[in-house]
Amino acid sequence: MGVQIKMVSVARPRFGFHHVNSIRLSARAASQCLDDARIDPCDIGLLVNTGVYRYKNTGEPAIAALIQKIIGSNRTTAKEPDNHKNTFSFDLNNGGCGLLTAIEIIEGSIRSGEIKYGMVVTGDSEPFYHLSEEFTFNSAAAAIILAGTNNPSGFTMFRTYTYPEYSGEFVSSTYYSHAGLPGKGRNILNVMQKESYRDVCVDCAAKSLFKFLDESGMKLEDIDLIIPSQSPLGFTDKLKIRVGMNGNFIEIKKTGNMVFHTAGPAFALKKVWDDNRFGSSRNVIFLAIGSGINVSLAFYQN
Repeated sequence: MGVQIKMVSVARPRFGFHHVNSIRLSARAASQCLDDARIDPCDIGLLVNTGVYRYKNTGEPAIAALIQKIIGSNRTTAKEPDNHKNTFSFDLNNGGCGLLTAIEIIEGSIRSGEIKYGMVVTGDSEPFYHLSEEFTFNSAAAAIILAGTNNPSGFTMFRTYTYPEYSGEFVSSTYYSHAGLPGKGRNILNVMQKESYRDVCVDCAAKSLFKFLDESGMKLEDIDLIIPSQSPLGFTDKLKIRVGMNGNFIEIKKTGNMVFHTAGPAFALKKVWDDNRFGSSRNVIFLAIGSGINVSLAFYQN
């Protein structure tokens, strides 16, 4: 049995809107993904949210539960009141690598026969508009549905490599402030990214990629597509030169100094999904990078 990507959908703020609720944006991506795949929300057995920068810095309840409520999964239908389907959901916090970590968890649940369909949802937006320091991430969300298949195609290998010696290169945190907010304080987001962060990410990603290839018994020339993270700024430009895969290294057009964070790999996947490059490629590698520094990779075979 294999586990394949059934559908991918992405969402950006509607035209003219700059600040959005990341929870509703993520739910919009999830709903679109379900519609495109023609799957009832109640058939999703596991829903995992991996977004990091959340509307109003919401920590509780779990964002996954709020998304689940909006899309209408885990409900009793009027036509089948006794046929209640349970959707288990939770948040997973693993920065830029969260998307692939969630896919690995869902892949295992499908392969074991516990669920039929699983969905990973991710989305980021500035918690309070113009009340953050050094926030350079696009408001964006994405959803990916996974499903089992009777053939061995799909995801076959996952690895995560960690480089804790670079843990101070990128740090985001919140602090409480009354400044400029009469009678009401807020948690202000502060993003601290060193100038060396991009180059360190490129070094760690390249080292991890070649280690991954060695462990899998493949060579770079065997890979048809690499679908990577789209941040930090300039990461994809430098990494594709380092590994030597210009045409098959998928990039999303940048908007000034703004980049895609947790949804970045899904936006890259959507690009090649729509033009059929993903479906026509035999060997695909997903590569995600995040603070830590952590590098997650997954091998997918069509």
